[in-house]
Amino acid sequence: MRVFIGGSKTISSLTAEFTAELDRIITDGHEILIGDCYGTDLLVQKYLACRNYDKVTVYVSGDKVRHNAGGFPVRHITVPNGCTGFEFRRLKDIAMAEDADYGLMLRDGKSRGTAANIADLRTMSKEVKVYVCAETRRVLGD
Repeated sequence: MRVFIGGSKTISSLTAEFTAELDRIITDGHEILIGDCYGTDLLVQKYLACRNYDKVTVYVSGDKVRHNAGGFPVRHITVPNGCTGFEFRRLKDIAMAEDADYGLMLRDGKSRGTAANIADLRTMSKEVKVYVCAETRRVLGD
């Protein structure tokens, strides 16, 4: 099974319930697809690296990798010329949703990116578990 893990970039720590779910995914040996953003992506990358879990692929829009805390394999998603901002980053998220069997999201309750990922997975008739985290830091543009 391939799991698309994502979440809000305002998240500053993983919840106990979310890490318990990550531990189940690790125990079951599922492949993890994760983005390269700060916030949830980076926290999960660090968590997986600390556990020496290697069934991880980091998805990146374009050529530049922002974060890869575990030195995991990278999948670069081609971005059309002129594509910028939110739509630029969405391309990797759409690819993860397409490649995944199901999703696991940690949401701040406001993030439009995480909301779009949840909607994509549901539109593709894929299960998605959503955890809401009340502890966030303020970040513009999420």
